[in-house]
Amino acid sequence: MNEHAWEQDAQGQNGAAAGEGQGTPPAAPEAAEAPQKPQAPEEAPLPTEKAQIPEGERPAQPFAPPPPGQAAQPKGQPPEQSRATPPGAESPAPLERQEAARTAPTPQPAYAYRWSYAEQVASDQAVQRRRQGGRGAMVFAAVMSAAFLLCLAVLVLTLVLGGAFSTRSSSVADVAELVSPGTVLIYASGGEQAGYGTGFFVRSDGYIVTNYHVIEGAEQITVTLYSGRVQQAGAVWYSWADDLAILKIDGTGYPALTIGDSDTVRAGDLAVVVGNPAGDVAPWSTTQGIVSAVNRMISVEEEGAIVDMVMMQTDAQVNPGNSGGPLCNAKGEVIGIVTRKLSDYDGLGLAIPINGAMELINAYLSTGSTEQVVSSVSRVRPTMGIQVADIRKGDQLSSTDPYTAPRDGVLVVSITPGSASGEVLEPGDIILQMDGVDVYTVEDLRLRLYTHRAGETVELAVDRFGERLTLRLRLGMARLS
Repeated sequence: MNEHAWEQDAQGQNGAAAGEGQGTPPAAPEAAEAPQKPQAPEEAPLPTEKAQIPEGERPAQPFAPPPPGQAAQPKGQPPEQSRATPPGAESPAPLERQEAARTAPTPQPAYAYRWSYAEQVASDQAVQRRRQGGRGAMVFAAVMSAAFLLCLAVLVLTLVLGGAFSTRSSSVADVAELVSPGTVLIYASGGEQAGYGTGFFVRSDGYIVTNYHVIEGAEQITVTLYSGRVQQAGAVWYSWADDLAILKIDGTGYPALTIGDSDTVRAGDLAVVVGNPAGDVAPWSTTQGIVSAVNRMISVEEEGAIVDMVMMQTDAQVNPGNSGGPLCNAKGEVIGIVTRKLSDYDGLGLAIPINGAMELINAYLSTGSTEQVVSSVSRVRPTMGIQVADIRKGDQLSSTDPYTAPRDGVLVVSITPGSASGEVLEPGDIILQMDGVDVYTVEDLRLRLYTHRAGETVELAVDRFGERLTLRLRLGMARLS
């Protein structure tokens, strides 16, 4: 029951105690001198089984406005009209009102709560789900934000890098357009020989790089520029072992090509060749392919000597007239100098790595000499000028010589006539060391020998019929037999 009902119940009890004056006409003035008290503090409450609820714990009731035309009554006082007996009705007896008050149902507080374990578990689970849902939403929002920022960063980098690379040559047509003006057609003649080749500017003041074999033995060299102008050229430097030469023409303002970095080239990179494969018949032709291999060791003959050269291999189509021309990457940078092709196979073009070539070229252009530069392009194969064989400890030198080897080593069998070894070594010597490193087999000796170049001097320790000797030998150039 609400508070209003509780007050009405109390008012009903007070009305029963006051008598039957309610609902009747007003009493005489004398009777009005003894007013009734609504509820005396010392008066004991009527016996009832209703639960007594402290004032502070009574549930708050919403305010109900009085009916239209009726003023609100003060709290604790009986409303005048609600207890008035309607016209024509009899006023209830006081005893009946008391009996009705006793038998009235006990009001139940609206805020009564009975604890239930199932409800508590359900409530706790609901709270936990709300918390987990909140954390999950936060984690999802964080993940989506991070993914968005990552995609944005990738997009920005793509745009930036794409813009940066868009200014560089990235197609074969761009490379051809960039490289062709700096490429020249070379015609060399001398005696009964004449031939075409290719070259390119390395400096704007008229210095051109090409292969040595393009101008070998030439008495006259002419250069045709991309513009069609023909000029006389002279050879100012060459290296037959490295197959390189530098030409010079008069004038300045020539379009020098950009030099790349051959050390960063990988197999599979784009390779573009610009040159004159058939001389003046098909000048400034462009072919494309890939870099098939790097650091390919090729043995060639130069000036009758065996030369081991470090080459770059490409499947871009090359022909004899391409010799001396540029091998370029996708940016139009020179990464190699086309040198030759293996004639017995298709798609096997060879080029000198530009880094090794520029070591020699820059040395000459800056100092006028390359004597202080150790070439990384080629190595003339050295030779000792002897024929050798393995010998084991205790083996006799020969069937006619009872001397036995003190330990494993390399036996000198014979000496090449005219070689430097004829003045140092003798047949029957057993080589034990080269440059302080023990050698036990012919293969050990060969590996030590190929760490040197032709013209260098090595130190040998030999056993000559029981005598230990230290000898110095100048290496010669290996030649084809």
